[in-house]
Amino acid sequence: TFDPIRSPVDASRNGWDALTSDTPSTFYGTRFWNHQLEEVKENLEGDTSRVVMDRVLPFIEKAVEAEKPFFATIWFHAPHLPVVSDPKYAKQYENSSSYFKNYFGCISSMDNQVGRLRDFLKTLKVEEDTILLFCSDNGPEGSTEKAPGSAHTLRGRKRSLYEGGIRVPGILIWPNHTEKQIVDTPAVTSDILPTILDLLGIQYTSPRPLDGISLLPILRGETKLRGNPIGFQSAKQIAWQEDEFKLYSGDQGKTWELYNLLEDPTETLDLSATNPQQLNQMKSDVIQWIRSCKASDGGNDY
Repeated sequence: TFDPIRSPVDASRNGWDALTSDTPSTFYGTRFWNHQLEEVKENLEGDTSRVVMDRVLPFIEKAVEAEKPFFATIWFHAPHLPVVSDPKYAKQYENSSSYFKNYFGCISSMDNQVGRLRDFLKTLKVEEDTILLFCSDNGPEGSTEKAPGSAHTLRGRKRSLYEGGIRVPGILIWPNHTEKQIVDTPAVTSDILPTILDLLGIQYTSPRPLDGISLLPILRGETKLRGNPIGFQSAKQIAWQEDEFKLYSGDQGKTWELYNLLEDPTETLDLSATNPQQLNQMKSDVIQWIRSCKASDGGNDY
């Protein structure tokens, strides 16, 4: 495994003033480290997505040359705040405000680096042996009125456990192994490990419990149902999502809302009063899951 860059602040060389004006931005004190906890001081100028990918490609090339399997986790900074785009990408959006052209420029740059990665895998002739998985970590930052990021019609944004905060794009590419398809079934990053284990035929023997499931039956078109809930906790918020229904609380379980995500993905119709049986069953399940999380935190269930 390889952690290309770890920063205690944000992986950008520039400051906040670029968000509100066209004046030159200033360095604000970011530090970078490699996976050996050594501070990185070279090749840090300009676009941060390129800075990250410059560390990834040599690692992959070395693994391929040694004929060894590899796993690379690539954490792009873009378009996390503060967003400061490389000028050549921002120029594509020169008719937009400074904030928007930097935001869109960051995304264009990241897209370019993902393409660079895919081209590199093809050059090494390992693209058909490599699973490429792309996803975001949460919904858009900032308010709908001022920030360029959008959750479209979904309710909520970053820091919310409504769908606008937790439902994000996911793309899996595995040439000649998976069919081109749009999968509506919800998935979560906790599913990655069980999926890899299933793919490799490795039995999970650790006593530590896993929250995720293998996605292979869904990717192969064998089922469209997940059959296993997904849970979230953040500050006072709780969310518990099944194939059809979602339970939400914004006050640590004092009150609950119930939504049918298949019929109402925008979470506008609260069914808690009209479907008490479903509500009570999901409440019981999520409370049990929260207790299991507390047990895991203390190492008491493995």
